[in-house]
Formats: sequence, structure tokens, C-alpha cells
Amino acid sequence: MTEPTHLRAAMPGEGDALAELHARSRAAYYGAGGHHVATVPDDMYRETWRKMVADSRLTVLVAVMNSDLVGVLTLDANGVFPTNAPHEPRIRLVGIFVEPGQWSSGVGSALMQRFLSTARHADAVGEVDVWERNTRAIRFYEHHGWTRDGTSRPGPADADYIGFVRRP
Repeated sequence: MTEPTHLRAAMPGEGDALAELHARSRAAYYGAGGHHVATVPDDMYRETWRKMVADSRLTVLVAVMNSDLVGVLTLDANGVFPTNAPHEPRIRLVGIFVEPGQWSSGVGSALMQRFLSTARHADAVGEVDVWERNTRAIRFYEHHGWTRDGTSRPGPADADYIGFVRRP
């Protein structure tokens, strides 16, 4: 298993590269579920990633291998936020995206371990939504101890996003 050279905070100016990585990754997993999306980001998509990198409310970490960006982790930078159950603070995993050529190389697991460490440190429950046809991601999350929480919301191609949680 190849590990990323290192994980670090995304830098201003990397928004376009992250938009491109994300577009390739989501095109691969949506395509595997029968929903086709662009593999190249448009200007609005790029601007969204530029804003996410600059947004102080988000934490955007990148996995770098041989000076190439091969993965990205985005989490709610407000850190812990209360839920209806005040005794159970939560931290939101916005997403983990890995360059499709690096799937199963350990990049996603390294990013996941960083998220889990952050959640443990905050003594918070992690939460994430996964597109129900993304069976690869569902297996990945379940492998890392995530369980379905019974929630869902509408997603593309008549397939829901399903909620998962990971307790510390």
C-alpha cells in the first residue's frame, strides 16, 4: 500500500487543482452508479473550490504524493457543533475525494485517519452523507467504523444521500 507523502492544509491558489481532482473523482463514482457528470469543472465549480479553500469555517486538507495533489479532505471548521442531543456534539465530514488512479492506495485511509483523529480530539461524533449508489464509498466508510444513522436526503438520479455517523 502506498501512503501519501504528506497531508497538509490546502493553500490559496490550489482551488482550481482541487476542483479538477474533485470533478475527476465524482465523475468516476457517479459514473459507476449510472449517473454521468462532467470530468472537467466549469468556472462556477472552480470558484466554489477557491471559496472553500479560503473559507475560515472549513478545514481543507490535501494529500500530496510526489508533489501531486492526490486527495482532499474537507470538514466543517466550526469544529464541533451541537445537535438536538446536547450531550452528543458532532463534526461534519464534508467529503473525502481521491484521484481515481490512487483509489485503494491508502490515500483515502490516511485522510480518514486525520478526520477521525480530529473528531476524537473534539470528543465528537463524525457525520457524513454518501450517495447510495456509491457502493465503493459505502464500503470504505463501513470499513472505517461508520454506521448508517437512518437519515437520508434527495440526491441525483433518483438516488438518495444516506447519513452515516462515526462515534469516537
